[in-house]
Amino acid sequence: MQDIPRTFPGHPALDEHGRDSLRRILTAYARHNPSVGYCQAMNYFAGLLLLLMPEENAFWTFVGIIDDYFDGYYTEEMIESQVDQLVFEELMHEIFPRLVSHLEFMGVQVAWVSGPWFLSIFINMLPWESVLRIWDVLLFEGNRVMLFRTAFALMELYGPALLTTKDAGDAVTLLQSLAGSTFDSSQLVLTACVGFLAITEARLVELRDKHRVSVLEAMEERSRQGKVWKDSKSLATKLYSFKHDKGRDGRSSEGDNSLSGSASTFDDFLCGLSSDAELDCLPDLQDQVVWLKVELCRLLEEKRSAILRAEELETALMEMVKQDNRRELSAKIEKLEQEMYGLRRTLAEKKEQEAAMLEVLMRVEQEQKITEEARVIAEKEAAAQRREFDSLREKYDKAMGLIAQMEKRVVMAESMLEATAQYQSGQTKAQFVEPPGAVRNQSTTGENTGRGIGRLTFGLGWRDKGKGRPEAGDGNGNTGGAADT
Repeated sequence: MQDIPRTFPGHPALDEHGRDSLRRILTAYARHNPSVGYCQAMNYFAGLLLLLMPEENAFWTFVGIIDDYFDGYYTEEMIESQVDQLVFEELMHEIFPRLVSHLEFMGVQVAWVSGPWFLSIFINMLPWESVLRIWDVLLFEGNRVMLFRTAFALMELYGPALLTTKDAGDAVTLLQSLAGSTFDSSQLVLTACVGFLAITEARLVELRDKHRVSVLEAMEERSRQGKVWKDSKSLATKLYSFKHDKGRDGRSSEGDNSLSGSASTFDDFLCGLSSDAELDCLPDLQDQVVWLKVELCRLLEEKRSAILRAEELETALMEMVKQDNRRELSAKIEKLEQEMYGLRRTLAEKKEQEAAMLEVLMRVEQEQKITEEARVIAEKEAAAQRREFDSLREKYDKAMGLIAQMEKRVVMAESMLEATAQYQSGQTKAQFVEPPGAVRNQSTTGENTGRGIGRLTFGLGWRDKGKGRPEAGDGNGNTGGAADT
């Protein structure tokens, strides 16, 4: 493959051994996925991965990117690539209508610029740091949304400059030159990810489904007629309808090695169109090769004239920059002062909010302390009441014990009373038989017995009074055990 020596020439990691690794990766993938084989720009993908990881890891990462994220992008028909170009063109009309009108007025198709961006994933189109940042987001999100957002961010950044151009070649060359000097990767990624959040995967899927039908119909029409689709709105189809390299070496002009940056990449991309087209019918193939050669010559001539115009434009641009430098600096200073004033104002508001929050937090802390103190006091009072209750409980238990003892004494007294009553009944029976002296002794004994009975009656009355009174219970509503006994 002649593309291998052109892959990052001069890089120490891609010496002879590194080129052998690159060749093995591309050959292994062509055998792994014959429906894709090899397309131009794949050498840059694999070369970039070889700079970051070992050969085997680079191969499997390459397989994952091409097969998962860019499925259908590099097949023979390149259907998904054509669909994405139509989707991008529709979104460009929606987001940048003025810029698209200006480009169409000059005869510039959007696919002329966005096609190489998407197919190369911005490798050799943007500086290394910006490319790696874009790849980080692309691999993290797991879809091609970042391609669209980055392209829109570039249009956002350099659209005003494109509006000043008067020629198609000047516009394309200026955009390629400005894109190649996008060294502020943070600003680019911020503009892409924040400024174009409305570009989501769901919306892209909807638009792809919409345009895929027209692409498939056009391909069927072309296959039936054996002609290349030449509709003015489908330049992406003409640019990407053929596989660039599937085993045979591509042809390139001798002047390719003298070009650098995005111009050489675009030239390689165009040169690959004339060497690897594979069609079913030989007459159609010959006609298409002739047409492609003519188109190639015309494009190369336009490219040479565009390079000359670009040099002139760059000189004029430098002069304009020198003239407008002070004006731009003063405008930037005023803008920065306004931003600084806004930031200071925002900072003051933040400080006020922080002070208010601190005051609220202090109040909450004080209330928490008061609540904690009240809780401690309540716990102490509860403990004191518990101790008082325990002491009352002990007194109650002692009182109930005394009552139980008194009840036992009362029972004994009742037993004695019954014995006395039995004795008296026996004495009464004996009165009819005993002499008067005995009667007198009996009356004396009766008086003593009456006194004892009175004392017993008093004791029984006190016991009955104690039983009639409601007994005190504990905290759970239970009566004393001694009273129940």
